[in-house]
Amino acid sequence: MREKTVFLRRNEGASLRVSLLLCFVLVTCSEIAHGAGAGPVKALVFGAEQNLGKIEKNPSTPFLRYSPDGRLYAVWTEDHDTPWSPATSPAQHQHGMGDRAPSPMRNALLAYSTDGGKSWSAPRRINDAVEAVQGEENGPKIVFGPENRAYAVWSIPGDKGDKTRANIRFAMDEGKGGFTPAKTLNEVKDAARFPILELSPDGNLLIAWIDRRIDNPKPRQLYLMQLHPNGKELTKNYSAGEGLCECCKLGVASADGGKTVYLVDRQVDDNQIRNHVLRKSMDRGKTFAAPVVISDDGWQVPSCPHSGPSIGRDSRGWLHVTWFTLGRTEREAGIYYSVSSDGGKSFQARRLVHANTAPEILYSTLAVGSDDTVYLAWSNLDNSSKAQVFLRTLSDDGRSWGPIQQLSNAKGNAGRPVLAVSKNQLHVAWTEIHGEESRVVLRSAMVSK
Repeated sequence: MREKTVFLRRNEGASLRVSLLLCFVLVTCSEIAHGAGAGPVKALVFGAEQNLGKIEKNPSTPFLRYSPDGRLYAVWTEDHDTPWSPATSPAQHQHGMGDRAPSPMRNALLAYSTDGGKSWSAPRRINDAVEAVQGEENGPKIVFGPENRAYAVWSIPGDKGDKTRANIRFAMDEGKGGFTPAKTLNEVKDAARFPILELSPDGNLLIAWIDRRIDNPKPRQLYLMQLHPNGKELTKNYSAGEGLCECCKLGVASADGGKTVYLVDRQVDDNQIRNHVLRKSMDRGKTFAAPVVISDDGWQVPSCPHSGPSIGRDSRGWLHVTWFTLGRTEREAGIYYSVSSDGGKSFQARRLVHANTAPEILYSTLAVGSDDTVYLAWSNLDNSSKAQVFLRTLSDDGRSWGPIQQLSNAKGNAGRPVLAVSKNQLHVAWTEIHGEESRVVLRSAMVSK
């Protein structure tokens, strides 16, 4: 079975919802008073919804990226084509239910568009072997080399089917229309989850993940490795930090031709306070300075919220970050944004993007346009208590917010939006789940000035 987006709910009292909405109104008014409220940024006009993947195969977990030649690529997962049986499937998935049991196997698929998302090529399968490609932040992600060569990472459960003790898989375009056989990157089996990758301007690949090969005293580590563009390992696995939140996604950005690398993650201290930090490397990711706290939100929670930060860098070198927190009180709960204009040495006071409309764990992401406009997307509840996808724009000077726009109208729940932006187009994709069925939805808008 595919992984499903989980919307955690602690209390749905009407009085709490009213107080949260009132909090949002007050903070928004404060922003306007300080010259950072809604200004000349207009709402974007989005086209109709478009489905990616085969509906009957329950597509989910999209990821979007532009290639150097200007094509828009989408990656997602789908149910495997054929039923599995204990005689032919991996041991960790043998449930003794016969050869007609529902398949837990998923495929990672890739397609591209040359007309801004209006039409798509026939999908290519990325994983060569039948395996349970995971979803959510464990799902497939891609980057492209200078000759449009695609590289992909994803996660699969461990040998005993444990999703919390997983393995990082890697494959790359083999130049003949397919992908190389996938290989496992983590040297200690059943220890790695939530991979991200980035292609440095020098052409090398940097892969990072959350690792649990060391359970004491700090059980969650930040591990990295680097690969040559031909796939050869340039480094072994190495640690770049500890004390990470177990299931919160990572973010990465680079500068100075790949010499400078920025990583963001959610930390958890001995008191279960969970704040986000930025780690900076000035030697191409070999070593990292002490982490810098992005915002001291004071959120104390005994379990991982499955909602990490997103980072983007603009043409001036400013670092833009968005995240979710419940804060010290539920009145603080919401999606927040901050920026660093000094290369990550410090961050401005957080700014509220959208208050929680109910006590839910939310998800957020961002992308930075070539004109330094920041686009933020997230999930929140609508008036009917359905999770929907929302978007807001921040002007290039960081002072003017656009209106909050609801992009989805899901019958069930919509979540985990992803973004891709070019000089004149913004694309947003997400997963919608209704009962046991899922679909991937894409909407696009013109953003040229």
